Amino acid sequence: MVTAVIVAAGTGSRMGEYTVPKQFLPLDGVPILGHTLRKFDRSPDIDDIILVIREIDRPHCERIIHSNNISKVSAMAEGGKDRQESVYRGLQHAHPQTEIVLIHDAVRMFISTQVIADVIHDARQYGASIVAVPAKDTIKQVELKRVDELRRNVRYDLGDKDALFVVNTFERSVLWQVQTPQAFQFDLICSFHERSQKLGVKATDDAMLAEHFGQPVKIVEGSYQNIKITTSDDLIIAEAFLQHEEE
Repeated sequence: MVTAVIVAAGTGSRMGEYTVPKQFLPLDGVPILGHTLRKFDRSPDIDDIILVIREIDRPHCERIIHSNNISKVSAMAEGGKDRQESVYRGLQHAHPQTEIVLIHDAVRMFISTQVIADVIHDARQYGASIVAVPAKDTIKQVELKRVDELRRNVRYDLGDKDALFVVNTFERSVLWQVQTPQAFQFDLICSFHERSQKLGVKATDDAMLAEHFGQPVKIVEGSYQNIKITTSDDLIIAEAFLQHEEE
């Protein structure tokens, strides 16, 4: 059995002027969450969907499920204080016969059914598999430094404020930008979450937990179109992608 945990408990704090969480913003008359649920509901490789939400959003999510004829959502779990806890709560609602679980951001609506199939296949083979794309831009590590400490090294006025400065540049050819879904053998990822709870391990995605506990993570090359709709600029890009899909 393959279960998808769709994380939709965010508040959309980076969406600026919008007053509703980003997963509920409409694109072509359908909330972003509705588009995402459709992709997983129509995938022949997905048997069950767990939707992780804010409890206050439950009625709205129920309407989205009903209006988009989503049939595979078996449960809605209340999210936690952060993404890691929200995923853990979603996993606790998965059917005990689940063998493979996919964890996916609700605001990545452009995932393809082929990539879903590929990441499931590799999770069966390797235990953990994630979608990613090669980095296009050079990535630099920065630090906030006190300007007065730098004055002796420069010949012009730096002003009085602290500022960000580059401390390291990474080799771009070995860097990949990670997306979702991230797929795991169910027992493995449950174990990683339970151990991280006990040990206080914090991670920004589920693959990071797998890495922490020594689990190899296989890469499936995805698409640059599989964006995470986080800012108002992303909405403009998403509208263009959606129009292209419809053509």
